[in-house]
Amino acid sequence: MDTSPLLSLVLFDMDGVLVNVSGSYRRAIEETVYFFTGKDVTPDMIQRYKNRGGFNDDWVLTHEIVGDFGMEVTLDRIVNEFQRRYRGNDWDGFIMEESPIIQTATLQELKDQGHVLGIVTGRPRDEANWALDRFGWRKFFSLLVPQEKQDDRKKPDPFPLLYALGIVRGAGLPVHAEDSVYIGDSVDDMVAARAAGMSAIGFIPSYLNPESHGKLLLDRGAHVIVTDPDMLPHTIANPGEWGKP
Repeated sequence: MDTSPLLSLVLFDMDGVLVNVSGSYRRAIEETVYFFTGKDVTPDMIQRYKNRGGFNDDWVLTHEIVGDFGMEVTLDRIVNEFQRRYRGNDWDGFIMEESPIIQTATLQELKDQGHVLGIVTGRPRDEANWALDRFGWRKFFSLLVPQEKQDDRKKPDPFPLLYALGIVRGAGLPVHAEDSVYIGDSVDDMVAARAAGMSAIGFIPSYLNPESHGKLLLDRGAHVIVTDPDMLPHTIANPGEWGKP
């Protein structure tokens, strides 16, 4: 009897799904904007930009906010100031404030169910690897598609997800888009997953409103909403229980 999981390939976004970045990337946005404009931005303001879509890259988002305040600053300057705060001098910046959202036991349960796990993230490779090493997760993930592998085709373009699928198929596993699921916390994640032909799980981190953000993700293509990461093994193993938006 075939006991392989219905959804063979499980792809995760990293920020807001695996890792709590409310005190790192989000804080770096706030402080970089203030550095250039002298204006305070709130978490709600940042989220409103995110909810518009097209701001998967926090450097680009920060540049947009600075420009909306009437300041003309090059993207290179934005990136330099952002990274000075986020990474610090020697990985001692706001990145140290990051904490895991998902438990290691949950990742182990997903592996035990027979899923191939991967990460598709807007993070640069070294920042993604830093998190994997810090939280001891590297052994769970068979592939990583970081910022550098996405050219100019970042989410909501489905290219990064299809690239991940290509890696798995190139390794000899007969996985198709319809056998795959992407778990993300943003509208760009949902749009990308649906455009790639994959199932889309909308995850709501604790620092976002589950009712309003859940509705937004459903409107943008999520098949199901999850607020507790410990429920992911059950949810992924039982797609027949999902609604069909």
